[in-house]
Amino acid sequence: MAEIVPADFADAAYDWPDDTAASASSSSSARPIMGSLTYGHDYEHGPEPFDSERYLTYGHDHEYRPQPFDSERLPITLSPEIQRFLRVANLIEREEPRVAYLCRFQAFAIAHKMDPNSIGRGVRQFKTSLLKRLEQDEVITGLRRKEGNDTRELKRVCHAYNDYITKNVGIIDVNNKEKMTKARRVAQVLFEVFKTLADAAVLQPATDRSFYVPYNILPLDPGGAQQAIMQLPEIKAAVMALHTTRVLPSLEDLQKDAASMDLFDFLQSFFRFQEGNVANQREHLLLLFANAYVRHNQKQTSVSKPGDAAIEELMKKFFKNYTNWCKFLGKKSNIRLPKAKQDAQQYKLLYIGLYLLIWGEAANLRFMPECLCYIFHHMAYELHGILTRPLSQTSEFIPAYGGGPESFLNNVVTPIYEVICYEAEKNKNGTAHHFTWRNYDDLNEYFWSPDCFQVGWPMRLNHDYFYKQPSQNCRHQPQVSDDAAELKKEKGDNDDEELGGSKEESREQKWLGKKNFVEIRSFWQIFRSFDRMWSFLILMLQAMIIMACHDLGSPFELFDKGIFEDVLSIFITSTILKLLRAIIDIAFTWKVRYTMDSSERIRHWLNLAVAAMWMIILPTCYAKSRKKYTCYSMQSGSWLKELCFSPYMIAVGIYMLSNAVQMVLFFVPAVSKYIEVSNCCTCTILSWWTKPKLFIGRGMQESQLSQLKYTLFWLLVLSSKFSFSYFFEIKPLITPTRQIMTIGVVYDWHELFPKVRSNAGAITAIWAPVIVVYFMDAQIWYSVFCTIFGGVYGILHHLGEIRTLGMLRSRFHSLPSAFNARIIPPSKKKQKGKREGYFNKQIGKVSGNEKSDVAKFAVVWNEIIHKLRLEDLISDREVDLMVMPMPKENPLGIVCWPVFLLANKLSTALSIAKDFVGKDESLYRKIRKDMNMYHAVRECFESMKFIIELLAVGNTEKRVISSILKEIGTSIEGSTVLKNFNLSCLPALRDKAVDLLELLLGGNENHRGRVVKVLQDIFELVTRDMMIHGDRILDILDTSQQKEHEYPYFSRGLEPELFVSVNGEDSVHFPLPDSGPLNEQIKRFYLLLTIKDAAVDVPFNLEARRRISFFATSLFMDMPSAPTVRSMLSFRYTLFMQRVR
Repeated sequence: MAEIVPADFADAAYDWPDDTAASASSSSSARPIMGSLTYGHDYEHGPEPFDSERYLTYGHDHEYRPQPFDSERLPITLSPEIQRFLRVANLIEREEPRVAYLCRFQAFAIAHKMDPNSIGRGVRQFKTSLLKRLEQDEVITGLRRKEGNDTRELKRVCHAYNDYITKNVGIIDVNNKEKMTKARRVAQVLFEVFKTLADAAVLQPATDRSFYVPYNILPLDPGGAQQAIMQLPEIKAAVMALHTTRVLPSLEDLQKDAASMDLFDFLQSFFRFQEGNVANQREHLLLLFANAYVRHNQKQTSVSKPGDAAIEELMKKFFKNYTNWCKFLGKKSNIRLPKAKQDAQQYKLLYIGLYLLIWGEAANLRFMPECLCYIFHHMAYELHGILTRPLSQTSEFIPAYGGGPESFLNNVVTPIYEVICYEAEKNKNGTAHHFTWRNYDDLNEYFWSPDCFQVGWPMRLNHDYFYKQPSQNCRHQPQVSDDAAELKKEKGDNDDEELGGSKEESREQKWLGKKNFVEIRSFWQIFRSFDRMWSFLILMLQAMIIMACHDLGSPFELFDKGIFEDVLSIFITSTILKLLRAIIDIAFTWKVRYTMDSSERIRHWLNLAVAAMWMIILPTCYAKSRKKYTCYSMQSGSWLKELCFSPYMIAVGIYMLSNAVQMVLFFVPAVSKYIEVSNCCTCTILSWWTKPKLFIGRGMQESQLSQLKYTLFWLLVLSSKFSFSYFFEIKPLITPTRQIMTIGVVYDWHELFPKVRSNAGAITAIWAPVIVVYFMDAQIWYSVFCTIFGGVYGILHHLGEIRTLGMLRSRFHSLPSAFNARIIPPSKKKQKGKREGYFNKQIGKVSGNEKSDVAKFAVVWNEIIHKLRLEDLISDREVDLMVMPMPKENPLGIVCWPVFLLANKLSTALSIAKDFVGKDESLYRKIRKDMNMYHAVRECFESMKFIIELLAVGNTEKRVISSILKEIGTSIEGSTVLKNFNLSCLPALRDKAVDLLELLLGGNENHRGRVVKVLQDIFELVTRDMMIHGDRILDILDTSQQKEHEYPYFSRGLEPELFVSVNGEDSVHFPLPDSGPLNEQIKRFYLLLTIKDAAVDVPFNLEARRRISFFATSLFMDMPSAPTVRSMLSFRYTLFMQRVR
């Protein structure tokens, strides 16, 4: 049998898109074709007569010429299921026409099964055209069959692809990888066709399906064991951990090899999870385990031994919420581990795998984490029972919710999902009242109470949680499967409460409704949401008015017994505000008074009763005990002469005890956090009085330092606000108010206020604007202090370090070192020591390995520039001005900065040099003062040197250029540039260089003479006009010319001509090779010489400027050191192979 080598995949008529891989792999089981449709005949009695009208596959010479059937324009309803069969048929038709015919027949059978009446749009036309093609190809493809029947033909091709995949697994090659991917896709489709054909012939498929198992990242099938990713130590350790099944009971009913069985197969066999879910979560856990294994970097003798720390980290990560949930409800965790360490590791992986399988199949229940905890709680109990029961009883185990395929989905997930569906339909697209339907949070909150265990296990569908009104037109009522009903009957009614054994009461179901929160839209929400702020402002306004009325001259006068008692009258107002708050709370929860917990109803009514009680007690004490003091004399010399009390003051002290406790807890957040998180009765009662008992939102207090900073900030804000309000708003109005009150005026305001004898209206008109400003200027003071503190914080943390393009240019040279300090992970030596501060040498100065730092930064910088171009925020010209040449691709051997930094710097340097009078050191310092100017001069010199040496290929030209460059280098080292060169000719040299670069960029071979002319002009300009001792170079040229001629006497009078072809040998390498880096280098040099002030505003787009400035600023912010890639948390997302229902 000839070997199939899929080398024609790259030359196929179409490219297999990536989306087809998912659809091809999702159909893991073949679909049986209809009974009325059968495959082609075996043609034992010879072929049928030839039909001359089969123009699709035949030419005029009756030669078989297969034409591809359109596999792209398909009916929408059929495309996901049949497109892969048609594509494979087009791909292999030229070599295997009979197999292509069988693939198309399979597509037709599936299409006919999906839509037998051809109701869908375009289905009838498609089935007609495909059936016509099958009729035309049936006879001729049967003649071209290489085996005796279709089953053997298809089996031969499947084995050939199988051998090809086996032989080429593990070969690291881009082309081989692409061929292997397409070969696997073809083999998957052929296997489905073969299985259908074998089932129709009552045969068992002989092809090994394990080679065609679809996967996301890890090829776990035997054929993928040799791939590179499976050879990583962490992957090997994870696979070994999952395949260790020593503690598991034997599973004889599993139709799987014991060597290939793992923990997930064990869980699937007992709990009836879906196959696609098991495959996904197996790969999910392997990747999580491998990632944790790498981060901990355990020093182990064997790479196959799993890491204890990695498993422990996964346990804490997955079951932190479950453990807190059990403590909150007062239940014992069902995660029970043996004492043996090795067995405990396997138990942990089993529990993690069980939770992942529950999560992977939970659908919308993933938005209800405590509901998943409830499900896991019972299933973990069953898992523990499986692991601890005798082996003889293991094979007879059936889950509490019943056996059968996909029983977990049908009997656990579906009932709760139906409730979610019912509540979503009651929403009426957001138009229904909020208290008439439940969302995910409301459904999940039911599992925050011990009452959730009344649902039982298996779940009793007649529980109130699953109640749905019969009139509601939703999906069918979920029912427990027959297996679950029978199992429950066998178990009886004497089960434990957690396993659902509570006796069902014969009562009518009712809707549970909402538990804690119901949204009511009202303007009173403004006061209810910010009651502390409004109460504080009102009380302080009353206190400041009282103080201003008493004309306090000193703060110590506030402790006068009469004034102090009057100021304490603000607590009467406080009781009124608290009563108002209690009434509003009851009004806003009135809609859920029947569905909320009884403890919450008691708390609301107690708050109302306590507030009403204090509102009666404080005014009564104030009225009866005013001016009735009990005084105690203090020691002489004390600023407080006597200490006086009254019954009202004592009542206020008692009233303030609860607030004092809250203030102490506020300043000690650790104690407050402990009280909220703790599940003991005393702490629960203390926290119950202030807010409802919720599972989430507990223990969210800030640290002690954060609380102190927060308090200090608001003390400054409020002290400034109240000082300003007292001295500039309230106190100046007291005297005018008193004067107005003493004036006797009778107002005659017609029907509104006839014969008014009071000045209350005038006083109201004076005070109203002040009161409005008093309540509004708190926001102004808050904004002022936010600006001040934000500015100081930004300065200390280097926020907004680079805000403009000018600042970016001035700091650009420090960006590479800042990038390496912030983004590149530090070495192990630096990790052991303390991290260097911001103002250390790490940032701001280029490190010793300058090229390495710039190379790493240049990769990211160029990527940012190209992304901006892809979004059309900058133009191609701006890209050329902003990119940085990579040091490895740069032939100059120096660091090259973006052109927009160096624009116009060369012109400025030439202007300085041509008229400069003085020493070389002064000129050098003047140019070096501007680093961009220095880099521009240096890069232009190196670029000119590189291009001239590249163009000159003649021996004489090379010697002359070498002598000129040597003369320049000697002058620079000896600081005699101004002595040996006339720098006033530099602008003319720059113009000649521009002419040369324009010719090089054009690359026209007909311009060779012009290139030679420009080179000769440059040579004459340098040797005759710029070099003081240019005759040395001419002597070298004369000497070389004399050596080349036989009669030197006749050649003395000839003027030497450089860069001219001699005896057919080129002295100039033109045109230059079409190389990308070389062209970019020439183009960059041309931009350096020609771009002037136009590059100052690059980039022009404001959004591009903002993004670049933000990136540059982020490099100077105080941030933690970046970890290595292998130490980072995995950026993962879950891919699902199961169909969404």
